[in-house]
Amino acid sequence: MLENVKINTHYVHYEHRRIDPNKSTLVFINSLGTDHRVWSYVLAELGQNFNVLKYDKQGHGLSEQATKTLSIGTYADDLIALLATLSIHKVIPIGLSIGGLIAQELYRKRPELVDKLILTNTATKIGSEENWNQRIQAVKENGLSSISDLILSRWFGSGFAANHPDRCAMAKAILLQTSDAGYVAACQALAGADLTAYASSIQVPTLCIAGSHDQATPTHIVRAMADLIPQSEFFELPGVGHIPCLEAEKEFTQTILNFLSKYEEGDS
Repeated sequence: MLENVKINTHYVHYEHRRIDPNKSTLVFINSLGTDHRVWSYVLAELGQNFNVLKYDKQGHGLSEQATKTLSIGTYADDLIALLATLSIHKVIPIGLSIGGLIAQELYRKRPELVDKLILTNTATKIGSEENWNQRIQAVKENGLSSISDLILSRWFGSGFAANHPDRCAMAKAILLQTSDAGYVAACQALAGADLTAYASSIQVPTLCIAGSHDQATPTHIVRAMADLIPQSEFFELPGVGHIPCLEAEKEFTQTILNFLSKYEEGDS
């Protein structure tokens, strides 16, 4: 059941499903311009054997935004507070795009909370400050809707939109329900984020997933991140863009399950 809880200075929208207190908790961390619904097609299978936490970060979905200016550190602090509120002590974050940066920052701040990491379509640094500032300016001047089609064209692989108009309509609806302020704040956080110096300190098994048609976080930058993390595995989903949990849910889910099956679960 979806609920709201106040952490720090604002309300966070989340759903926590605990099937067994002795099983690990998968924490799903959304990408820029999406909310918890982006995981809808993978939760059924992944949730069979794990506890699950999905939530909306500040300024996205139904979560409030406390301040105009946010950072990757702020988002990670929110997640740490949410985990404490729900008495979750060991997690496997699945971070998509900016969610992957939040997952890395969670490990940097509180490594004892993290059992394993799954970093999908992300990097230690995403884009350039100049490009993010251009996007921020476009949203401030004309609203998020003015660049929504451009954003969506970067989310999916070639031909997906024509073959799956329902999924694309869902993705567009989620994007356009993101507030301009929330989107801008996340872009500002991305502009200032660079965790490259910390990647080599990650000391847990880590799965790094790329999509061969991803324009936002191309394969080479995902692989570069994986090369920095000592216990990492790299996997590329062929023909897939930036949001594999919507575009290729079966392949995405199986990749994660194959990785997790190699390790015994820790306590949640």
